[in-house]
Amino acid sequence: MIETIKKYPEMCADAIKLAEKVDIPDYKFDKIVVCGMGGSAVSGDLLKDLLKNRISIPIAVCRDYHLPAYVDEKTLTFCISYSGNTEETLSQFVDCIKKKSKIIGISSGGKLEEWCKRFKLPYVSIPSGYQPRSALPYLLFSMIVCLQKNGVVNLQKEIDETIELLKRIKTDSIKKLANSMKDSTIIVYSSDEFSGVARRVKTQINENSKMPAKYDVFPELDHNEIVGYQNERLNKNCFVLILRDKDEPEEIKARIEITKGLIKDKVKGMEEIWAEGKSKLARMMSLIFLGDALSYELAVLNDVDPVEVENIGILKKKLTERLNLVEKLEKDYLNRPL
Repeated sequence: MIETIKKYPEMCADAIKLAEKVDIPDYKFDKIVVCGMGGSAVSGDLLKDLLKNRISIPIAVCRDYHLPAYVDEKTLTFCISYSGNTEETLSQFVDCIKKKSKIIGISSGGKLEEWCKRFKLPYVSIPSGYQPRSALPYLLFSMIVCLQKNGVVNLQKEIDETIELLKRIKTDSIKKLANSMKDSTIIVYSSDEFSGVARRVKTQINENSKMPAKYDVFPELDHNEIVGYQNERLNKNCFVLILRDKDEPEEIKARIEITKGLIKDKVKGMEEIWAEGKSKLARMMSLIFLGDALSYELAVLNDVDPVEVENIGILKKKLTERLNLVEKLEKDYLNRPL
């Protein structure tokens, strides 16, 4: 897995080439919804964080079987599933068809590719062979390019900076950090500007390191979660990891420093990782790169396979046995004459 992390610059560049080949219709829309689960949905969180202060079009991420009522023909919907067979995403795809939203599919194949071709929809085909969570550069950068082709954004300078930064980013301090965090319950904090990154770090620790982890964001956590630290007995095994950024507003910086002072003696440990780079995209991806490397080092220390996700496989098998949802979707709706 560490070799895949090192390939992130190459994957970002490859995603751009693949998405640029796709003909994107001149879609007109007033909102964007990213349909996906797991790493696919996290790519939507990152897109939302990246663009929320730059464009007037709202972006939402849907992690469910069905879409909210506001999705309509004026909505651009990215349907994303690395395997192409995620049942929640395929269910959302059917909702997209019913609601006549503007659809762009992204996957490495599977039913999603088949269905996009059936309905003659724009589709970005990305390479197979990765763990879904490791394919995040393909998913995020494909969406960025699609929005650029539609004239919504122009992030080429940020893309170029990000790829160059990821080529030279250092992980020298990560092994030491992992050693301090071993055998802990990990709590990841960030500002709301990097909430998608914090979620990504949390989920990578869950899946790769096989460790309990959670995340929250400033300033919201100072209105509730901070009180939980008053019960010192329950926090003795917690390790707090704070994702920092040099461009934090003064009010957020003050909150972080005060919060650190209040809780540092109540937990097992506390450390910070600082974003690198000038642009928002570069800083986000630097934290993702370092967080992914950290999750791998924790897996090594825990003597676990960072690739294996046994419980997810068991759950999917049991769901198929009980519901067989994808087959029902094809039978009840998609196999009807167009």
